[in-house]
This record gives sequence, C-alpha cells and structure tokens, in this order.
Amino acid sequence: MKCNVCGQDNPAEAGFCGNCGAALVTPVEPPSPVAVPGAPVAPPAVAAEYAGFWIRFAAAIIDAVTVGVVSALFSFLAFRFMELGGIFLPVLLLYHWLFTGLRGQTPGKMAVGIKVVNAEGNRPGLEYAALREILGKLISTIAVCVGFLWIVWDREKQGWHDKIASTYVVKAKSKEEEEKGL
Repeated sequence: MKCNVCGQDNPAEAGFCGNCGAALVTPVEPPSPVAVPGAPVAPPAVAAEYAGFWIRFAAAIIDAVTVGVVSALFSFLAFRFMELGGIFLPVLLLYHWLFTGLRGQTPGKMAVGIKVVNAEGNRPGLEYAALREILGKLISTIAVCVGFLWIVWDREKQGWHDKIASTYVVKAKSKEEEEKGL
C-alpha cells in the first residue's frame, strides 16, 4: 500500500507508513445497493441544470416564428393562399414531436442552448415526445396555460407536459464540454 504523504510502499496490513509514520488509509468501496423485493427502483436523477421559464419561452418564440414562416411558404406554394391557420397547427405539432423525439431539441431550443431529456439524461424518443408535445401540451393549454406557468413554481422546472412524459428541460452541454466529461 502506497503512503499518500510520502509515496513509500508499505505492506498491505500496515496501519502506518514505515517511512514517515502517517496513517495509511485503506480504500473502501461503497456497498452495492441491495434490491428489496417490492420496492420501487428510482431512476437516476438528471445531473444537469434545469432550464427555467423565460429561456424556454424564448425558445418557444423562435420555434413559433420558424413554423409560421415554413407554414406560410408551404401554404403559398402548395395551396395558393390557403388559410394559414389551417396548416399552422398540424405543422407545429409535427415539428415539435419529431424534433423533440428524434433530437431532444427543436431549433429554438438549439438556439438558446437547452434540450429535453428523460430521467436518465437521454433524448425522450418518439413515444414520450408524443406524450409531451401533443397530449401534455394540449392539457397544459386547456387549463388556461397553467401547465406552462407551472415551470415557474416547480422545483425541477417541469411543466405539466414534462410531468406527463417524465421529461426535463436542461441546459445543453456543448460538444467540447461533453468530450471533456463536464
């Protein structure tokens, strides 16, 4: 066993360093968790900074403008001045569902540096994105948008749509931070 003070090699059973007399510390591994039958297994918590209401609101504005422009172009090119409102909502739902499910970020979230993750810190996938973006946001909207404002008061900054899909919106790490393991 190596002394942490002077670096001297000592026998494994030694309690003190033979060179400097410092107490030798034996590394102890924490006990592995014991599965208790019937006890729920808690998923690991997201180890990231939660994104608050205003940054999420900024991402939503960017996304709405993006979808509005795409919808207007599509409407003009495909239907010659079809009513914009008739195509905006389906495009908005599809946009949010696909970007969130496949990438974990819409372009608006990319622009402000946030992303949607599950409890393990991974992108939610299409199934949970559908729960979050379609069902969850519908419920949050029907309730006079209280489901969105819930982000302000919630400890983990989750709106109702996040709670329904078990998702979190967190600050995204840059490629450089991910490579360094930060």
